[in-house]
Amino acid sequence: MENQAGSEKKPPARLAELEAQFEKELACELVSAYLLDTQDSMERMQESIFNQDARALKSIAHMLKGASRIVMADEIEKLCTEMEEYGISVNWLKAEMLYEKLNRQFDVLVDYLRRYLQ
Repeated sequence: MENQAGSEKKPPARLAELEAQFEKELACELVSAYLLDTQDSMERMQESIFNQDARALKSIAHMLKGASRIVMADEIEKLCTEMEEYGISVNWLKAEMLYEKLNRQFDVLVDYLRRYLQ
């Protein structure tokens, strides 16, 4: 029964820690910058997979990973690390499958961050 409390879904970003580290106002600026800087990342990532452009895939995944680290979005950061590896190993089938999961998680994160800014 102890696991039930611990099994609650964790938030897509650790915003309380971000606020503790940077204060609320700067945390909001970081979140706003993240939303602006990453708004077309998933579309560009999908294009790079479709075009089998390993260099672009690795670059986009790396950028999104770094940006996600700043807003403490651990799951996106982890998935982007995997995507970078698929770009390096040129594993397009795994990249396509991971893209679907990453895209869903990214949508959840974006909604969460937008609610935070309201």
